[in-house]
Amino acid sequence: MTKTKMLKEAKQWDEYWTKKKTKSQALYRLVAGFYREFIIKRSLNYFIEQEFKKGSKLLHAGSGTGQVDTDILDKYKITALDISGEALKLYRENNGDKAKLLRASIFGIPTKKASFDGIYNMGVMEHFTEGEDIQILKEFSRVLKPNGKIVLFWPPKFGMSVIFLNSLHFFLNNILKKNIRLHPEEISLLSSENQVRDILKKGGFRLVKFYFGPVDLFTHCVIIAKKSYLV
Repeated sequence: MTKTKMLKEAKQWDEYWTKKKTKSQALYRLVAGFYREFIIKRSLNYFIEQEFKKGSKLLHAGSGTGQVDTDILDKYKITALDISGEALKLYRENNGDKAKLLRASIFGIPTKKASFDGIYNMGVMEHFTEGEDIQILKEFSRVLKPNGKIVLFWPPKFGMSVIFLNSLHFFLNNILKKNIRLHPEEISLLSSENQVRDILKKGGFRLVKFYFGPVDLFTHCVIIAKKSYLV
């Protein structure tokens, strides 16, 4: 990703995390916040606690406001990374000093090699092209320890949130003619497990577990992968 595109991304996400003025955007933020707090956080707790020992050093790569981190912060050493300064301000408001905050791009994580036991994110990878996702995975591989793992919550085309938001955008823009976009474009929604395997392989990982089910109400494909040396 070029520096110009990174600056554009940072501005876009700063605008997203800043309070919205329209009623539809305010309602969306309210619903999204509720979903993160009561559905997604539970799913994150479940998979993180399954995959990592207490005290593990984890990177939340694309942390947003950190609403989903509130439970696991007491069990793991978490670094919250986000390109948006506004997001990190909200993270601090939600979680105090429990995590180390790092404002940076996931394309160039400013840490040494083999710094983390694990990396996780949710609702991040779908905002980039497949080629960019492969670049991101290679950077994840660089900063992970030899036996490191990633846990990615990546929405598929057939996910409940995608279906809901597509329907909402259709209603707002095609019926009401509002010309509203509630969140940045999702250009790489998943289609299949085989697609994930291929992307992971090109990025330096091998798939360990692929889950799509009721734990988060069929919202994300949960991808657990290990660092591979067969790149």
